[in-house]
Amino acid sequence: MANKVTYGLENVYVAFKGETQTETIAITAPCTMDGEITVTVTAATLLGASSPKSVIVPLASETHTTVTKVAAAIVTVLITDSVISAVFSAGYVAGVITLKTKAVSSNDATLAIAVTVGDTGVTVGSSTNGTSGTTSWGTPISIPGAVSWKPKAEGKDNTFYADNQQYYVTTSNNGYTGDLEMALVPDSVLAEMLGWQIDSNGMLVEIADGAAKEFALLGQVEGDEKNRRFVYYNCKASRPAKENKTKGESIEPATDTLSLTITPLEVDGKFIVKGTMELSATNVTAYNTFFNAVTLPVGL
Repeated sequence: MANKVTYGLENVYVAFKGETQTETIAITAPCTMDGEITVTVTAATLLGASSPKSVIVPLASETHTTVTKVAAAIVTVLITDSVISAVFSAGYVAGVITLKTKAVSSNDATLAIAVTVGDTGVTVGSSTNGTSGTTSWGTPISIPGAVSWKPKAEGKDNTFYADNQQYYVTTSNNGYTGDLEMALVPDSVLAEMLGWQIDSNGMLVEIADGAAKEFALLGQVEGDEKNRRFVYYNCKASRPAKENKTKGESIEPATDTLSLTITPLEVDGKFIVKGTMELSATNVTAYNTFFNAVTLPVGL
């Protein structure tokens, strides 16, 4: 008889519901002569009739002496332009500039950034696609260091009595709540999950009015013969709890604990909460690619 005792949690992934689109371009040489550069953002779908939209960025050879300073000047102009800032946020790390859509939407294949440098001496790389915009789940992101996942079923029974007995019982399924404990949740994941931001110094900034983002939680349970894989479809997280304390006689790692709320999600007229898959002779491909994308029910 196959062992049905489960004891391990591993391969934890999150896949965010709706993926914002990004585009990057790198400044590869700073300004050597005073002048203006023109930055043009093309996005036929996202900007509509305003595409392409160009902005002028004045540069000075005495001031914009590094690629970071040039990138900062460009970002400053981009975020103050009413047309571009209505659709995109802009940021930079060193000389790399990133445009990111503020709202989740389908991918705009025309999105591109172009820079006309004139005689300023500035040089740039090519406009490069980052993440693709989608209104479905994005690519699952691995979070190493799984410790525990403790879901609790939410819902209640409603009992109708007749003939001096329980005549009819209904059970509501309101999903789950639970605590996901990880060794460490990466800052980039927390920022996306909770609506926080990472500034140009790489600092994770907690935003008071940040909007939590929906995501799917995927993982694997060891212990039974076929290592079941699971997905919870419609999760939201609250701020993580983490205790920091001084080192004693022995080192005790401080873990991150996320409190999750999981609610039913309507797909093709059915409200789904979670799915569990064991390897079988008929689902080898689906099982082996389980963590490549969020797997929806087939043939219900």
